Amino acid sequence: MDLLKSRTLLATLDLRDWLARARLAEVPFIPAEVCPVELDLLAEPGSALAELSAWTERRVRTVAAAAGGAVWRWSFCAPLELKIAVSHPGLPVRVPWPMDATEDERFRAILSEARAAGLVSLTTLVRPWVAAALVGGLPVELRAFVSGGGVSVTSYHHSRPLGAEWVPFAERAAAYALRLRPFVPAVADYSADFLVTEAGEVLLLEGGPPCCYGADPCLLGSEGPFGDGRIVLG
Repeated sequence: MDLLKSRTLLATLDLRDWLARARLAEVPFIPAEVCPVELDLLAEPGSALAELSAWTERRVRTVAAAAGGAVWRWSFCAPLELKIAVSHPGLPVRVPWPMDATEDERFRAILSEARAAGLVSLTTLVRPWVAAALVGGLPVELRAFVSGGGVSVTSYHHSRPLGAEWVPFAERAAAYALRLRPFVPAVADYSADFLVTEAGEVLLLEGGPPCCYGADPCLLGSEGPFGDGRIVLG
C-alpha cells in the first residue's frame, strides 16, 4: 500500500472523527454512543472483545427501547449484515453482536486494509434507528465526493434511480460535505454519505475515503472526475 493511500485511509476511516468534524462544521448527523472499550489490534484480544460485545448488546437494547430502534457498527465500518438489512428493508436480517461478527467477510477485508494502513485499535458505536425517506422500497441515501475545492453527489443505490424532486436534497448534501472540508486532514480527498429522513432532513451517516481508495463511486463511474459539481441521481 502506498504512503498516500495509507495516510488517506487513516484520515477518513473512523466514525468518531467524522462525528467530531460534523459538530465543528455544524453539519447535522445521526448521533452515536461510543463504546468505552477499545480493542488493541497489536495485542491478543483477551477479554476485551467479550466486554466490547456485551456493552454493545446492552446499549442497543437500551437505545432501541428509547428511540424505537437502534443499530451498532464498528468504528471503521458497518458490519455486512447491517448493509444487507438497509438495502433490503423488511427482510428478517439479524445483525450479530460484535463477538459473533468478527468472521464477517466485509469486516475482515476492510480490517485487513485498515491494519496495513496503520490502524491499531477499534471499538463500536450504537446509534438510534432513523426512519428514512423511501423510494422503491429503498432508503434515500446520497454519497458526496469532495475533491480539491469541489464536490459531486450521487444516489447511493445503483439499482434505484431518483427523480428531479430529490435534487434539492442532493444540493444540501453537497453543501454539508464541503462544510466538512476545513476539518479533514489536507492529505485526504473524501466521501460523505447522507440519509434523507422521512421528515425531509439530510443527516450525515458517515464519511470515508475517496473513490479508488475504498469508496464505491455509485452512479458517477469509476473514471470520475470527482468534485466537478455533478449531481447524478439516475
